[in-house]
Order: sequence, then C-alpha cells, then structure tokens
Amino acid sequence: MSGSARVRSAVIGVLATTALSAVAGCGGPDDELVRPTPRVSVAPYELSDLPVLPTGKGGVRPGDRVRASGTDLIVRGRRISLAPLRADQVAVVPGGVYFRNGTELWFTDLTRAQATGFENIASVVASADGRRIGFVDLGHGPADKDGTRLAAAVAYDAVTGRPLVATYAGMGDLAGDDLSELYGDHPPTVLGFTGTAMRLRGATGDYLVPLDGDDPVRFP
Repeated sequence: MSGSARVRSAVIGVLATTALSAVAGCGGPDDELVRPTPRVSVAPYELSDLPVLPTGKGGVRPGDRVRASGTDLIVRGRRISLAPLRADQVAVVPGGVYFRNGTELWFTDLTRAQATGFENIASVVASADGRRIGFVDLGHGPADKDGTRLAAAVAYDAVTGRPLVATYAGMGDLAGDDLSELYGDHPPTVLGFTGTAMRLRGATGDYLVPLDGDDPVRFP
C-alpha cells in the first residue's frame, strides 16, 4: 500500500442563492452484539500508510444548511462552484466540507478544493458533531486474483486530518471470495457513528468498529 497523495486544487467562486436543505443524521446501535469470526487472511491495515487529510477553517460547521447540486455546494444560501468537480455526497465538518467527486474524496474550505489522496472511495459520512468522518476505501487494500482490491472501512479525525481506525471486517475473504461480485451484490457502506464507534454495513455483515482500535463487534 502507498500513502502518497495526489495533490490537486481548484479555485472556487462564490455566488448568492437560496439555501434549501441540511446534511443529516447517524443511526444508533442494535442491542444484540456478537464477536465476529475473522475471514480475511491478510495483514492488518496500517494507519501509517494512509494519507493525512486536509482540514480547514472556512465559514462552515456541522448544523449549517449544506447540500450538493451538481458542480455546486449550497451553504447557508451561498452557491459555491466546485467546477469542474462534482459533489456527489457531502460530509460537513468544522471549517470545511469533505465531498465525493465520483469515486474521489475531496475537501473544501469554501475557498478552494483539495484532493485527499483517496481516489477510490464510497459512502463518506460525518459524525453528528462533525469531528469524525468515515468512508469505505476501495483503493489501498491488497488485490484478489482478478485485481479487485479488498475494501476497508476507515475513520478519520476531521479536526487533525489523521486516521483513527481502519478495518477489513465484513469485507469478505481475499483468498476465497470474488470481491467484484461480492461488492456488486452487497456494497459496503459506512452508516455513521454512534458513541465511540463507527457503524459499518459490510459486504458480509454489519459491524460496530470502535475508534480506539478494539476489535470490531458484529451486530444482527
């Protein structure tokens, strides 16, 4: 794996318009928790191999009305152009917005956009207080015999930009599964955060992933 980031930037223009909706919500845990049976026959995911994410001090914070509209972000009534990038999904954090441009993870402090080094991700989501973000990384894991990389769920501290935890839990078996088919049938998704854990819907089961590095816990 490589932690090198492909750094790009884009100048953002700001126009006035009308705000429409808000970024929302994370779910809570289920009551019944069982320990998972590990199925992944690969070495642990090394946080030190992951890039540090850009952070910012822009005029946006969790709770602000933010939505995506094609190549624009609408933030409290301002239309902010990201062109030629698109905001397909957003996660609002203190001082900025992480957004998914196709499969790439980007960050903007509302004055410019910065690439993060993650070029193949899915389902980016922020905690309710915006201090943590989580997403599925499809680009750094080892590849199966057909070239599909093992997915990992990753959580970051959105204030420092540093990774908190990463796990292959629920992502299938590198040696025994056809990962492309598995992820096509059961796309892994980070659902949100609850307490001190990330909530994950894996391809082979649902997990709570403690942010302190303890083992993931499977729930029905």
